[in-house]
Amino acid sequence: KGRADPPRQPPASSSVGAPSLEMASAVALARPAGVTSAAGVLSLLEEQESQLRVAALERLNEVVDQFWHEIADYLTDIESLYEEAAFPGAQLAALVASKVYYHLEEYAEALRFALGAGELFDLSDRSEYVEKIVAVAIDEFIKVRTSNFESELKGQAPEPMDDKLENVVNRMFKRCVEDKAFKQGLGMAVETRRLDMIKEFIMASDDPSGMLEYAQSTAMTLVTSKAFRERVLRTLIEVYTSTKDINYSALSQCYYILNEPKEVVKILQDLIGRPEKEGRLLAYQIAFDVVDNENQHFCNVLLSA
Repeated sequence: KGRADPPRQPPASSSVGAPSLEMASAVALARPAGVTSAAGVLSLLEEQESQLRVAALERLNEVVDQFWHEIADYLTDIESLYEEAAFPGAQLAALVASKVYYHLEEYAEALRFALGAGELFDLSDRSEYVEKIVAVAIDEFIKVRTSNFESELKGQAPEPMDDKLENVVNRMFKRCVEDKAFKQGLGMAVETRRLDMIKEFIMASDDPSGMLEYAQSTAMTLVTSKAFRERVLRTLIEVYTSTKDINYSALSQCYYILNEPKEVVKILQDLIGRPEKEGRLLAYQIAFDVVDNENQHFCNVLLSA
């Protein structure tokens, strides 16, 4: 009595073995401060359990900017996961691969995998990676659209457009509308030969008249294709004539560039026939502008009307 009980010994049936797979995975996926390597997470890509591989990709996506040089050695494995149809994290694998290729400055591959990432390629993320890949995507889209426009003029079959590439461009248009970056969006619409978006950005802006002038100036100074410039001007004519307060001077300038004097005649006759003097004064100003352009044939048509 009064003596301390001896310490208990573990049951004979218990044993201290190697840590379980779940424990090892948890350690590898932990987020300790001052991480110096992604080796532990990368090792999980070789596991058979899909859930572990997805968790590994999620962690790699968080640290790829820091450890892309390590992850690059596993690109073959990551690409295989993307190509595995039944793998639930295929798009995530594509996103990680895209970011690694971005750091490797292989932008064509980075774009290819970004397109494979679908909506995980998030345009609301204004990182340097996203902005660069969007720029590459737009350049590629412009290249195809320009080629197809020239093919159309020649009566040739167009090159198929990648639906995923077009989706990224459309999402970029949507972002411009949401940000109210109408001039940026309109410039992109002109470059990508999207007449529908030119019209949409003009009508969606808070200053349609100013946007019309900007679009007309852009068409005249930046569009090198005469055929496409004419299509842009015809689109602007549609918008001009659908607005409440028509800018007759700008509208007449569009018709002048398109060499349609009869349409200018209609405008002048309408303005001169109005009872208020402002109509006649505007008609005179348009006439002076036409004369300043020094196109004698155009002037002769107006005079003979």
